[in-house]
Amino acid sequence: MHQHIVAYTLIDVSDTSALQQQNYNTLLQTIALRANPISYTYNMMGYQPMEDYEFGDDFGGQQNVWMVSFVVEQMAVYGNKSGQLGGLIDDLHQVPVITNLMDSATITPAVFDTKNTKTKNLYFYLQDL
Repeated sequence: MHQHIVAYTLIDVSDTSALQQQNYNTLLQTIALRANPISYTYNMMGYQPMEDYEFGDDFGGQQNVWMVSFVVEQMAVYGNKSGQLGGLIDDLHQVPVITNLMDSATITPAVFDTKNTKTKNLYFYLQDL
């Protein structure tokens, strides 16, 4: 059985330039700490109204958003006592990134933030296959 996970982030994770590629690689390699994605896609969604997303309270108005989708073969591989994706959230929290690329939000400090209610810039959810 496979598990499909979708992430939304305010960090530029495109793979079009060397600096953007670093964020892309960082995200993919951290995801792969527990399981190897068998399918991985991303899409820059452009300026999006923040009220449609679950980012931190510090991010308002419209911001550039990236959607990342991946599939892993192992069910519940990212689960822990915090939830079905708790391990993934823990693994990526505070991982350094490069900012001031195509991202429009001010990211301070320059890290993936998956937990802080004010500064969360990356979150995940399970999607049915």
